[in-house]
Amino acid sequence: MRAGCVLFGRIFAALLLLWAAVLSVGAQPAGLDGPASDAPPMAGDTARLRAAHAVYEAGDFVRARKRYRALAEHHSIAGMTHLARMYANGEGGRRSDEQALYWDTKAARKGDAHAMYRVADAYRTGRGTPTDSSRADRWYRAAAERGNAQAQWMFGRRLYRRGAHLAGLEWIRIAAWNSDDPRARRFLADRGQGPAAEAGVEKARRRAVLATLAAVDRAARAQNAAGITRQIADDAEIHVRLPGDAGWRRLARADYEALWRDTFAQAEAYAYRRDDPELHVGADGVLAFSQIRERFGAEADARTVDLRESATLRVVDDGTAVIQKLRLDMRD
Repeated sequence: MRAGCVLFGRIFAALLLLWAAVLSVGAQPAGLDGPASDAPPMAGDTARLRAAHAVYEAGDFVRARKRYRALAEHHSIAGMTHLARMYANGEGGRRSDEQALYWDTKAARKGDAHAMYRVADAYRTGRGTPTDSSRADRWYRAAAERGNAQAQWMFGRRLYRRGAHLAGLEWIRIAAWNSDDPRARRFLADRGQGPAAEAGVEKARRRAVLATLAAVDRAARAQNAAGITRQIADDAEIHVRLPGDAGWRRLARADYEALWRDTFAQAEAYAYRRDDPELHVGADGVLAFSQIRERFGAEADARTVDLRESATLRVVDDGTAVIQKLRLDMRD
């Protein structure tokens, strides 16, 4: 068992190194307002945060607000988010939606997904700021990309209502996957989305989509990285989340191929299996959701990784399907 775990650790250490070489981990999502703060948190934050929590739990909100403010002013994300909640609830002093938004925005710019969601909600509802649908969308998307299931549901529903049905369904389905969100599952069931909806996919498009996914699977089982990316458009939008990573990051097609090549190069024994995909049809293509399982190492000490894949495919003139958008979530 130890050998398998060591092998698995080597594989993902290499993947993470490649990831760091391609992207700066922890960068602020593109398109958001203002620069992200790079200032480090104050030394001893953990002890100060515990002390602030203790005062808060004792009901001394005035002292708790002062302690959270001191933490927030020294770049503690937890201090910022707790201070924002106290302003929003009017605990320990006057209630201020503006101050709640100010501190949530600072935490959001430092990468906190829950704060991103609250900032998006503020712009949607006009809480502490004039309503701004465009900013709300940017923050919902940022929070969704960081794995916040509430934001995934909200952003997906907003896209769907505007007519971007496949893009909306992708996020709604991810929300249902990630949190078993009853709103997302009810939305999908009410619209006939799921295995029962596959009858709505014309036979020719269904065959083309399944043939492309089968080609990806054959290439993966053969440990052929180029064969995997051969099914992906040159300008495809590719997002990958590695085990333990806070959110998805975008990769170029060449970097995605390198990710697979590095995996195969280090896997002494490798197995790959895709469950039957779930298909959704839209005017601009077919959305395919799949669960995939990888196994690293021999049977006796094998380690598995579960992959959740959403792929948007378009059937081109020759009748084949090409992957235009891919989102892969790896779970150890």
